[in-house]
Amino acid sequence: MIGRAVVKWGIISLVVMIVGRVLVTSLVAFWKAMNPPKPEPPTVGFGVLPNIVFDKAFSKSPASYSLELPTGKFPAFPDRAKVFLYLQASPSLLADQEAKVIANKYDFVFAPEIVSDDVYRWTKSLPLISTFEMDINTHQFQLDTDFMNRPELLAKPNLPDGFQAVQVVKQFLSSTGLLPADVATSSGDIVYQKLIGRELKTAVSVSDAEFIEVDINRAPIDNVYPMYTPYNGRGIIHAIITGGLSGADSIVQLEYNYFPTFPGLIHTYPLRSIQSAWEILQAGEGYVAPEFTGQKAVIRSVNLGYFDDFSFQPYLQPIYVFEGDDSFIGYVPAVSAEFILRPQ
Repeated sequence: MIGRAVVKWGIISLVVMIVGRVLVTSLVAFWKAMNPPKPEPPTVGFGVLPNIVFDKAFSKSPASYSLELPTGKFPAFPDRAKVFLYLQASPSLLADQEAKVIANKYDFVFAPEIVSDDVYRWTKSLPLISTFEMDINTHQFQLDTDFMNRPELLAKPNLPDGFQAVQVVKQFLSSTGLLPADVATSSGDIVYQKLIGRELKTAVSVSDAEFIEVDINRAPIDNVYPMYTPYNGRGIIHAIITGGLSGADSIVQLEYNYFPTFPGLIHTYPLRSIQSAWEILQAGEGYVAPEFTGQKAVIRSVNLGYFDDFSFQPYLQPIYVFEGDDSFIGYVPAVSAEFILRPQ
């Protein structure tokens, strides 16, 4: 009898312990779900940031603004975003030689013209008359050719598809060590172009195209927040490719404006409200890309992204991006005003 009682109460105790543990665990999980811990505050480790510098000389000024979003209200945005420190290039005794090595790999083998202390210019005549101008410290460069004067490039062009065109540009940069990891993983964008007069215009169809425009930005932050530049749709790497030549020679124009960020040095900053950003844009204090062709700005979407300039700025910062009709795109700095240096 005693043995049976011990077994009986032992089983009951075990069941009570199991049920009790499950119940307590569920209650704790429910309490945590209803009372989540407050997130750590933004790190703001860079201190007060300089304001983003937009070149207002190119900014358009719409006569009026209207908001016509699909849901009728602004989307929800996080309360903070990452800020990155750009690496600032400094003069180096080796910069001259490094620049000449890069130019040589692109078949610019003759001595360069020294445009300034920082800028060198090389020329060559084959397969096209070409100039290659580089800032020897930052490695920003511009490659230009006389392709508009070469009608043979337009005869039955054998253009690559979009993916191949992007790969041609990436391989061109990779051959000289100028393809960073956050560009190598970016998909890039292409537009088929046709030469009309001495100006490239968007082709009516692929069969009508004579060139491909390739634009590549660094990959989106956290695979969510894309990059934007001063020109709507233009990447920090911008190229024109012809089907009349092959391989690296098919690149008849290329601009490279990539600035690396300091690896691993990232801080978070609180964001201003989207309503505040909207008011700033309406007041004419934001930036409107010059491609806008209308008078009235009709906003169809609002996103969070990052402004990656063609000129050096100390930090890669988030922006609110307003997009709409007539190629409208407008930017407003997203970091809360309390963490932005006020102009003197």
